[in-house]
Amino acid sequence: MRRLIVFLCLTGAGGLYAQGLVLTLSSERQRIGVTSPAVGAKVWFKTTGEVVLTDKTGHFYPVKSTVTNTEIVISFDGYKTLESTFNGKEQTYVLFDSSTVFIEEERRGSQINRRGIQVKEQLNENEFKKAACCTLSESFETTNTVEVNNADGISGIRQVEMLGLAGKYVLSTRDNLPLMRGLAVLTGMNQVPGPMVSGVQISKGTGSVSSGFEGLTGGINYGMKADPRDPKLFLNGYINNQLRGEGNLVFKAKLNPRTWNFSYLHYGGQWRTMDQGKDQMTDMPLTNRVVLGNQVNHWGKKSEFIAGVNQVVEHRKGGDIRNFQKGFVLPVLRFAFDMKEEKTDAWFKLGLFLNESGSKSIGQIVSVNRHHTRAVLNNLNERHYHGNQNTLFYSATYASPDDKKWSTRTGVQITADQVAEGFTDSGKSKFNPSRVETNTGFFSEVIRKTDKSSWLLGVRADYNNLYGWAITPRFHGRISLSEKSSLHFQAGRGLRTAWVFSEYLPLLISNRTLIIKTDRNGGAYGLNREDAFNTGISLVKNFTAFGYPASLSTDFFYTYFFNQVVADRDDDYQTLFIRSVQGNDSRNLQTDLNLMPHRRVEIKLSYRYVRTMQLLGGERRIQPLQSLHRALAVLGVKNRKQWFADAVIQYNSPKRLPSIKPPSPWTELPEYSPAYVILNLMIRKNVGKQWEFYSGVENLLNVIQRNPILGAENPYVKWFDAAYAWGPTNGRNLVAGFRLRIK
Repeated sequence: MRRLIVFLCLTGAGGLYAQGLVLTLSSERQRIGVTSPAVGAKVWFKTTGEVVLTDKTGHFYPVKSTVTNTEIVISFDGYKTLESTFNGKEQTYVLFDSSTVFIEEERRGSQINRRGIQVKEQLNENEFKKAACCTLSESFETTNTVEVNNADGISGIRQVEMLGLAGKYVLSTRDNLPLMRGLAVLTGMNQVPGPMVSGVQISKGTGSVSSGFEGLTGGINYGMKADPRDPKLFLNGYINNQLRGEGNLVFKAKLNPRTWNFSYLHYGGQWRTMDQGKDQMTDMPLTNRVVLGNQVNHWGKKSEFIAGVNQVVEHRKGGDIRNFQKGFVLPVLRFAFDMKEEKTDAWFKLGLFLNESGSKSIGQIVSVNRHHTRAVLNNLNERHYHGNQNTLFYSATYASPDDKKWSTRTGVQITADQVAEGFTDSGKSKFNPSRVETNTGFFSEVIRKTDKSSWLLGVRADYNNLYGWAITPRFHGRISLSEKSSLHFQAGRGLRTAWVFSEYLPLLISNRTLIIKTDRNGGAYGLNREDAFNTGISLVKNFTAFGYPASLSTDFFYTYFFNQVVADRDDDYQTLFIRSVQGNDSRNLQTDLNLMPHRRVEIKLSYRYVRTMQLLGGERRIQPLQSLHRALAVLGVKNRKQWFADAVIQYNSPKRLPSIKPPSPWTELPEYSPAYVILNLMIRKNVGKQWEFYSGVENLLNVIQRNPILGAENPYVKWFDAAYAWGPTNGRNLVAGFRLRIK
């Protein structure tokens, strides 16, 4: 259960002898949670009949201070009367204005939010509990909007896709901070502990110009547990039968009535190797990951700020399983993969409210990021990669007052990347690209609201020191068809610089020769920027079925690339070509139905069709390793004794495999993979108000791809390639864990 109105001030701190503090929270300021002192509020002590008034700071001092545990009534003009208890200690009371309406509702794990101009899918902690494990990239099992697959059969990296395109086209942010760029674009979500995440907002298509000129296919914004209402201590532990485990700790400390500190600690690892495919290669690499973080949130009367720092250290080791068997003496050199990453993020967000309602404001963001990657991609051909990235980001935004019809937002953003990379192998491939790339952007958007519609028009002008000037317009619209249904439109242009090695790292775990076909002198890797246009339409309808709320949403999105950087494996079995092509496109159709046939039963049904065409091997082909049809069903059941059961079933249609015809008939591949179904079951039990225990099984049907690595039997052959994973490489997996919350 939840209250939609947030009580931010739980205890007060007035003067040295203050016995009570009365604050007001108007409906206009509830979204920012900024309170004001109630000057002259009347406080009536029922037991003694005493009446006192609050002073200019909102404090009141009862004359008969010995009276404790007595009922009081607080009244103030324009605000709802509050009845509470006074215990003689310093307390804070919050009054809400007369227009405030309290609504208590069941907190559903997933819902479609149509109230804004852009449709957003919102996932919270209740939804994440339906998937036991573990990182943010593994938390999307219950949604069809985001698809997550194995990037290859060696590294264990899970790659995100949206609208039929790779995760590099998704703007991934933490509290609207762009922290997953560059070297982190592939592994960033693998390094965010899922149990520490409070919620995720998913939006399709190009977003607002205030969020940047990237994000061609959508945005994923997540937030960590950082609410004053969160438990003082959150502890989570997880283990599975394949000896993968993790622990998560979140600790909350109150520094003063308006300032809170949140500390995060995560450790996770894969401590045993498995070879369920019987190809002598590890299904998952041995992994050790440590995440340390801290965040300070302050809510002031006229300002608020967030300051944080996050550190990630991760080490992955995989390859020939005999490398990890104790006492085994290698007669010859065996294939090995080894990757280490260190990443540090620090940021500061400051918001200044220039009027009472907070609608007129100035926001500033500063973030600094450092990322180091070292990888042995293939020891047999001495293929090594290292990358260093230092990034500075600054944003300033001014939002004008909303007069119920018009509002504007204007600002500037500056991004500076210092990048140094190196790639070598025994085939004498050698790349040492380095660059300093700066981008300064100016943006402005205007919003028009009427009783039946809302429209947003935005435009950006960006100057990049490597590519010059670029204009990126964005358009969003919403029409209310009825009180419970709405139609949404959007269109916009997006640009991004390709990060060749970090984006295509899994494809380099091979013996293929890397060739980058340059377009220009200068620029990143000698390639032009990726340039695309995206448009979409969404219909969302809320209705009542079986006496309970239900929703139906359908959308269609189309993406056209004026220029796209692709990795071509269809051209030649010995070569990986990185080149720019024009005219690629993607179509995505999706329908979601959410029902509650009973107040303790939730059902989600979803179907997604995607068709992405790319110029590969000299002809237009369907993007490799992509299911054209994907269906999803999620069933959740609970009872009065706090038992919860969830089932998730996914259907994936056949995927096109990269075309390869090496000079060995037994290595030729079929054109398509088989279709497959994944079934996950999870059971949870709440014990009291603090403990929660869960257990379940992932991949109950034991679906395994036994050949995700082409040429695994002989890694010396020219066509050896680890990136042929079309399905799960792990079979049936038993899991168990607990969650502890201490208020």
